[in-house]
Amino acid sequence: MPDMFAECAAAPLAWVRAQPGPPPYVNVGDALSPFLLTMVSGRPAAAADFVSDAPRIAAIGTIAQNFAGGRVEVWGAGCSPWSDPLSPRRRPFVPPAGTEFRLHATRGPLSARLLSGGGAPDVPFGDPAALLPRFYAAPVEKRWELGVVLHLSELADRGFEAVAKPAIARYAAPADGSVRLITMVAPPTVAATRDKIDEIRACRRIVSTSLHGLAIAAAYGVPCLYLGADRGAEGVAAADLTAPDAIGRVNARFVDLLLGCGQSEIVYWRQRKGRPTDWDALMRAVDAEARPLGVDGDALIDACPAGAAPLAAPAGGTIWDHPLIAAAPFDAAAAPAEDAEGAAAPRAGQGAGQGAVQGAGRRLVRWFGGRA
Repeated sequence: MPDMFAECAAAPLAWVRAQPGPPPYVNVGDALSPFLLTMVSGRPAAAADFVSDAPRIAAIGTIAQNFAGGRVEVWGAGCSPWSDPLSPRRRPFVPPAGTEFRLHATRGPLSARLLSGGGAPDVPFGDPAALLPRFYAAPVEKRWELGVVLHLSELADRGFEAVAKPAIARYAAPADGSVRLITMVAPPTVAATRDKIDEIRACRRIVSTSLHGLAIAAAYGVPCLYLGADRGAEGVAAADLTAPDAIGRVNARFVDLLLGCGQSEIVYWRQRKGRPTDWDALMRAVDAEARPLGVDGDALIDACPAGAAPLAAPAGGTIWDHPLIAAAPFDAAAAPAEDAEGAAAPRAGQGAGQGAVQGAGRRLVRWFGGRA
C-alpha cells in the first residue's frame, strides 16, 4: 500500500488518547494504536480529531462510529452497531453524511459491513494487536496460572491495579496468588504500555472481557477464552456467531473479531457476575477449549495506509527503545473520553434496548445470508 500521507511530516491518526484522571491514564488497548501504526509504517503518528474535514487514519479500537466528516482511512478499526453506544437510547449506526470511509482493513466483517453501508468489501480482517510479536518478543517469566482481564465497565475505579466493582463476585480470586486480575488501565507512558503486555504474557492462561486482553494473549500464543455472563448453565458454553441472537449472547466486538479470524463458533466460559468462580474448572476449560486466532499479519501490514516500512529494535534494546516509539504522543483527549468497546448490551427488561440488540443481530445476520 502506498503511503497516503507521504506529504505529511507525521501520519494523522485519531484514537482515544490519555485521559486526565486524576491520575492521568490510558486504556492500553487504545494506546497501542499510535505504537503499531509507527511500528508498521516507520513513521511517527500525529494526533488528529475524530470530527474533522481533514483526512486521518482510524486504527485500533471500537472507534469508527465516532468519526464524522472528511476522509477516514480505516486500518484494523472496529465499529459499533450503534452510533451512540454509551447512550441509554441507542441509535443504529449509519455512516454520517459527508464522511468517506476508505477501508484498507477492518477488525472483522461486521465492521466492514457497517462502514460500507451494508456492502461486502474485500479487505483483510484483524486487529493490528496481532502484529505485536513481530516487533516485541522479549522473554517473559510465567508468574500466574491464570490472568483475568476485566473490561473497563467492570472496574471499581481507574486505578492501576484491577479492583472489580463490589457486586461482581465472580472476580474473587483465590488467596494463593495463582489468579491475577488485570486491568487495561495504565499510566500514559511507553514503559507502562510495554509492562501491561508483559503482564498478560506472564500468565499461563487468560480469560477476558476486554477485547485487547484476549487479542494480546492470542497474539503471543497464551491460551485464552472469552468470559461471558449470558443466560444458561455456568461453565463451558458455545455460541453460533452467525445466529440472530449472537450479539445478544456474545459482545459484538468479539463476534466481529472472531468472524474475521474465520471462526463461525465461539467456545467460552459462562459465569454469572454475582456468583463465585470455580477457578480450577475454568483453567481446565481454557486448556481444553482455547483456539488460536488466525490473522493474516502480512496482509495487515501491506494494507497500512501510512505505508509499510517496519521498524526494527535498536541495537541492545527492544522496539520500545526506538526513538519513534519512545516519542509517541500521549496528549489528553478531546471527546470521546473513552472508546465504546464493550459497552454492555442492555439486559432483558430494559425496554427497547434489548430489542435493539436483537434487531442489530438479526440485521447483521441478514447481511451474511445466515452465514459468516
